[in-house]
Amino acid sequence: MKARPSWKDATRSDELLVTAFLMRLAREWDLRFENLLRTGAVGKWYSSVGNEALTVCSALALRPGDGLVTLHRDVGAILARSIDARALLDDILGRGRGDAAARRRAGEARDFLYRLACQMLGKRDGFTGGFERSYHFGRFDEATGLIHVGMISHLGAMIPVAAGVALAQSFRGESAVTLNFIGEGGTSTGDFHEGLNMAAVWKLPLVLIIENNHWAFSTPESEQYACASLSDRAAGYGIAGCSIDGCDAFEVRRVIDEAVDRARRGEGPTLVEARLGRLRGHAEADGSLDIVPAPQRAAYVEADPMPRLERALAAERIVEAALLEEIAARVRELLVDVIDRARASAGPDPARDIATRTVFAPADEFVETASGDATEEATMVDAISRGLREEMRRDPSVVLMGQDIAELGGAFRVTGGFLAEFGRQRVRNTPIAESGTLGIAAGAALLGLRPVVEMQFADFISCGFNQVVNVIAKTYFRWRRPVPLVVRCPSGGGAGAGPFHAQNPEAWFTHTPGLKVVAPAFPRDALGLIKAAIRDPNPVLFLEHKHLYRRVRERLPDGEVLVPIGRARIVRPGDDVTAIAYGWMVHRAVEAAALLEREGISVEVVDLRSLIPFDRELLGESIARTSRALVAHEATLTCGFGAEIAAWIADELFDQLDAPVSRVAFPDIPVPYESTLEAACIPDPARIAVVLKKLVEY
Repeated sequence: MKARPSWKDATRSDELLVTAFLMRLAREWDLRFENLLRTGAVGKWYSSVGNEALTVCSALALRPGDGLVTLHRDVGAILARSIDARALLDDILGRGRGDAAARRRAGEARDFLYRLACQMLGKRDGFTGGFERSYHFGRFDEATGLIHVGMISHLGAMIPVAAGVALAQSFRGESAVTLNFIGEGGTSTGDFHEGLNMAAVWKLPLVLIIENNHWAFSTPESEQYACASLSDRAAGYGIAGCSIDGCDAFEVRRVIDEAVDRARRGEGPTLVEARLGRLRGHAEADGSLDIVPAPQRAAYVEADPMPRLERALAAERIVEAALLEEIAARVRELLVDVIDRARASAGPDPARDIATRTVFAPADEFVETASGDATEEATMVDAISRGLREEMRRDPSVVLMGQDIAELGGAFRVTGGFLAEFGRQRVRNTPIAESGTLGIAAGAALLGLRPVVEMQFADFISCGFNQVVNVIAKTYFRWRRPVPLVVRCPSGGGAGAGPFHAQNPEAWFTHTPGLKVVAPAFPRDALGLIKAAIRDPNPVLFLEHKHLYRRVRERLPDGEVLVPIGRARIVRPGDDVTAIAYGWMVHRAVEAAALLEREGISVEVVDLRSLIPFDRELLGESIARTSRALVAHEATLTCGFGAEIAAWIADELFDQLDAPVSRVAFPDIPVPYESTLEAACIPDPARIAVVLKKLVEY
């Protein structure tokens, strides 16, 4: 590749002009919305005034195919990556009117600004149609190579996601880079450490820029960290790091160019601390700017990057001052027109938009398949392992991540031998970093990989809760980008493992829209569901009951086995009462049915297999026959998933019931360690049978 000339070189004057234009566009954008806040046209505004040199010049170091992950003060970077600034500048100055292609690009830039304004105002034409706020959106455009991942409000959470985007780029062998911004306050989060540490270990092409304006809301940096400079942390991760003047456009571009080149060469991440002044509060009119001492505020105003660059360009006669003034005037005219049109545009239509905006990406439909001759008996572990292996052979985008899954094969040996067949690129040991791992999986999934993450125990997913419920679950609903990943969760009790290795956490996630949750009880279903989960474009939590791993055996067909997500199965037909269960409790319900059969009571046992979505049709058919229903699950009773099934039956099938819906579950206590205490809490066949008999006799 041709060496990049110095950015200060006079031959780059056109690029400097475009840079000044983008910085002015970002500045005037903020000023316009600050005014709208004062009039009540917007309810909240997080201004990026003072960040323009850093955000614009950093983003200009990127090229098509590179990733950009932004926060709420990075409109300069979003503009630099989303529009043809040269074409728009020529258009507002009345230049190049004879170039049809340039006019088209300028029109596309104006359309982007209009849609961005609609996004800020919650209008239907915004990128999220009013369902998300301000800069909480992302855009992917294969034609232009745009990869922009928007933020969530939980600061630091997007660092692992950015690392995941970089992982996908590296996995594909691209010389692409991902650039991510974080405020100095967000560097105190666990995701900062987990994401950056994993990026360092895997030498991912990530450039992480800290926008250090010295105040996290109202907390000064002296109360946030004790190191002399945040870039000092880079040495602890074994990566490059530096601190720069974030108000100096020339220094920013030079340093980010170097960091990007380093990443492209495969030398891993760079941590850049950009120190810049606080010219606005955390949010406009929140009073936090008043906390900054007056001399400090005066120094920040003096270092304001916008007039600083324009003075330098005029003084060096790179750009005439008169032209800069004309650009500023034309930008203000442009934004008045764009934002006024956005304000006059239609808002969302609740009746239409809520009903049509689904939480799940469309998935291919298929019928349940089990082809071929029977093989030797297989355990649940065998079945899950086989399903993973078959999907990895079928689809090279399937990647496994988890603690000790490579050489060891995982805590339960599900992935034994995978490293030898698929290599370390696709079978990745991770540090003890559940949040970081899940976030990286999310970022990689956004770019088309299909990660399968193994939680060593389902209980430990709580350490990555935010990534699951706020990043992974919500992304498709927010800005319509699928996140196809699977989280394998070895769950449940029966082994005397205590309160942190035996939980059944399904209710944490069945309450969260956007997640599919499955819980097989038999090897054939485990095989078919793990394959279906990997092929699904949505995130799937795959609950694997540890008690069943090697206790349940079944002959499996040697051909294709697929089980659609959302379909239950009748494992024992009956006429008098329906027992609904999943996981281990299916087997205990079958045992209870056998006990009652001796008394002439016929129990139909339904294995849900999928919790979200669950099979309403089959449940309705079963209860229409029996008129009685019991739900059994191992998780605690209060707000357990059985409560949802019971409520749905009461709401939708009340006229068909001859008795109240009953539940059998774990008492509302943590899982005891001592085995007899635990056994007394887990629903057993006798306890289930007692409740079933009461229903029949009601």
